[in-house]
Amino acid sequence: MEEVKNLEEIEVERFSAFDRFVHWLTAIPFVYLFLSGLGMYSPKFAWLLPLLGGKEFSAWLHKWAGVVFAVGVFLMFLRWAKDFVLDSDDIRWLSNVKHYIKGEEEKLPEVGKYNAGQKIFGWMVFLGGALFLITGIVMWFPESFSAKIVRLSILLHSLAFILVGAGFIVHVYMGTVGVPGSLSGIITGKVSALWAMHHHPKWFRQIMRRQ
Repeated sequence: MEEVKNLEEIEVERFSAFDRFVHWLTAIPFVYLFLSGLGMYSPKFAWLLPLLGGKEFSAWLHKWAGVVFAVGVFLMFLRWAKDFVLDSDDIRWLSNVKHYIKGEEEKLPEVGKYNAGQKIFGWMVFLGGALFLITGIVMWFPESFSAKIVRLSILLHSLAFILVGAGFIVHVYMGTVGVPGSLSGIITGKVSALWAMHHHPKWFRQIMRRQ
């Protein structure tokens, strides 16, 4: 019991200052993109646009927020792509994801710094970010492209919005309510040793060996 209490009090670094900067450089504009995109995509959510500066302003800022988001995604790719490569343990983890949903992580393969779900979301952001950028440029300058390419870009942009948006909602939930203690990692850069040992045991042992 005393050992558990000690682990709760000990903090380990999960994300560096640069990691956190890149994360928020990407996340903050995406929140605006998500909300303004939702307002422009569906009349049911048009009420969001006045809250975001009005229809014309939000359409203008949506484009520039997309540029900042693209820069953030590029930096994330350079920083984390190598960490998001799926291995055999990740495949086993995914095939038994029901245990994760039930909170039975002890029945799953031990997880490193990121679990398979986080890795998949990372690739969704990388690929979705590239698709957002390419189709967004076409939609920004429609007169420079054929009508067929513009229509295809609008379709692909909308599909990417739905998929990445859904992943974003799950990501926010898991990073707050779903897995308590996760949020401090991306805010302060540190998590408790007990949290790390329980949710990412393979990674926890690696950092303990280094220390």
